[in-house]
Order: sequence, then structure tokens, then C-alpha cells
Amino acid sequence: MPDAVVIGGGLAGSSLAIRLAHLGWKTLLLDRQTFPRHKACGEFLSPETQGIFKKLGVLELLEELNPARIVNTRIGFRHGGLVEAKLDEPAWGLSRYAMDTVMLQAAEDAGVSVCTGTSVSSVVAETGGFRIGIRSGGFSEVLHARTVYAAWGAHPRTDLIAKAPGLGGKGRRAYIGLKAHFSGIRLDEAVELYFTRGGYVGISSVENGLANVAALLPLEWARGKGNSVSELLKSAAAENKRLSERLSGGLILPDSQVSCAPVHLSAKCHAWGIIPQVGDAGAMIPPLFGDGMSSALRSAIRCASYGDRFLRGMISMDAWKTAYRSDMHKEYAAILRWGHLLQTLGHMPVVPRIWTAGTRLFPQLARFMVRATRLNGKTPLP
Repeated sequence: MPDAVVIGGGLAGSSLAIRLAHLGWKTLLLDRQTFPRHKACGEFLSPETQGIFKKLGVLELLEELNPARIVNTRIGFRHGGLVEAKLDEPAWGLSRYAMDTVMLQAAEDAGVSVCTGTSVSSVVAETGGFRIGIRSGGFSEVLHARTVYAAWGAHPRTDLIAKAPGLGGKGRRAYIGLKAHFSGIRLDEAVELYFTRGGYVGISSVENGLANVAALLPLEWARGKGNSVSELLKSAAAENKRLSERLSGGLILPDSQVSCAPVHLSAKCHAWGIIPQVGDAGAMIPPLFGDGMSSALRSAIRCASYGDRFLRGMISMDAWKTAYRSDMHKEYAAILRWGHLLQTLGHMPVVPRIWTAGTRLFPQLARFMVRATRLNGKTPLP
């Protein structure tokens, strides 16, 4: 019987599994996909992530991938206005295609049993642990584990647990996420975000001189605008002149195109279903300037600490649930509030013009925007 089963092999799942293995627990990681694979993601790693990677013992491995250095941020509004600010510390641009593969290998090197191409069909609490139904290669199997962790990403697994409040449903806007790599787009160590009708498109450098172009667009808008990622990005670019100019000189890499739908932004953090949830499974934050991967790493480190204490008999599962929920609320509440507010203001007809003029007169406003959309990295991790 494994001590821990982690469902999902993305950044949250792999980092959680590595941490649990380092703490001495027999850990199994399951993912329905095979790797390497592209993922709809901004591929922007905020400065804090480097410290967490060092804590996990993978910093040097990721540095060998030659991540792009990012020190500048820009927001381009539909009316043509531009807001610019510098990051307090350099960030990274690194593709999920390269990073997730390295993280999974690091998990295996740490002693984690990694099973890709394996889907989870059920998670049931029972005396002394959980029963997990899995399917791989056409065969079904039942596993038993002392603890289970949800790191399955932004799509709520309503077939496994009750739907999380605030993760979609009636009245919540549904989006489509897009991602593609481009060659031929020159970036001066910057991450750029361009508002479009109801959504936005981000551009940032990744390794090998490529640019990652990621978009979050209203699903109802996307219908009839194209049948491929390249067509949808072209339609979105037509709504922002600056964005259109940026993409016009680029060449899309066909095998890098990925889409994901529906995507629902979280109204609040949902850190626990019947099992603890980390990364996007706990909260899909508005990707304005992007701090999603930092939040995934921080939630994984915190959850592993509580899982360790539970497995050692130091706390009950109810105590774990209460404490972890409280921690995640403290971490996510501000960024969810500010992210939604800035996203709403950015789409209003007049506010972007005031915003642009205001940052010219008071440059510190632009830096405030950057900090408002960052997690509270000053909160110490266990």
C-alpha cells in the first residue's frame, strides 16, 4: 500500500510527489497522459519559483534547460494604450514540454513510482485510507493508499468528487485556453499581455529563442472564429492592433498548438473535496501577468507538509483539512480578488485610457499592478 497517491503529473503533482518522497513516504504518481507533451499554459515562472525549485533539489536541472530571462512586463489595451513595469527580480520563461519531463524524471530519481498513460476512475474513502480505481492499457485495477492528493489541473473531476463551488456553473463565464510556440518574435526580456474582446493573449520568451503565445478567450466568442489554435489566435489579434503587429512577424510551430475548454476562473479557493487539492485543482487564478505556476508550487509544498504530519500520526485528517484550507485562503484570497478586479477594469471602455494616462503620470501605479497580481511570497513555506 502506498503512503501517498498523487493524481496528476503537472508541476503541482510532480513537486508534491518529490516533496513527499524526500520526507520518506512511499509515493505513487498517476497521470492519464504520456510525456513529453505541450500544455495550454503561459509558461511564465515568477521570481519566487526559483527558490522553491532549489528547495525541491531541481533548480540546477531546470537551469540546464536554459530558461529565458524575463525582467519587464507590459499590458497592451485594445485602444492602443500601453502600461509597462519592471519586475522586482528576474523571472523565467520555460516550456512545460521541457520542464514537466524533467520534473517527472526528478520525481522518479527521488523514489516516486511514476505511471503515465493511467487514468483514475474512482476515489473512495474507506477505513484506514482510500480505494482508487485506475485504468491503463485497457486493464482496470484497484489500489489502496493511506492518502490521496488531487493535482489534476483546472477541470473539476466531478466524476470523482462534488463540484467545487466557484469553479464554474450557472452564471460563470466559460473560456477556452490556447497555447502555441512561435519563432521570429523578438522580446526584450519581457512578458506581454494584450487585452482582446472579453479575454487576453500573453506573449513571453521560453528556451531556444522561441516565444510562447497563450490566450484565454471567452468560449462563446470563439465559436465561429476558427477551427484551429492558429485561426483563433489570428481572430483575437485582429481586435488589438499592437498584438496583431507582434504576431505578424512570427511563424507558428504546428506541433506546439494546444487548446483546453471549458476553463472557469475560480471565484474562491477550493482546497479540499474528499481529498486535498493543489495547483489549478484548488484554484484557477486569473492569468493576468501570471502567477499560476508559483501558486502550484506553494500549494504543493504546504500540502506535503500537512500530509507528512498526518502520516506520522501527529494530526488528524480533520485538522489537516482545516489548517490547509485556512492557509490556501490566506494565500489566494487577495490575488483572486485583485485578479478579477483588474481583469474587469481592463475590459471597460474608459478605464484602460485612464489607467494608461495614470501610469504615465505616476509610474508607481504600474508596479502596484504587478505586485497586486502576485501571491504573498513573503509567507514562509514549511
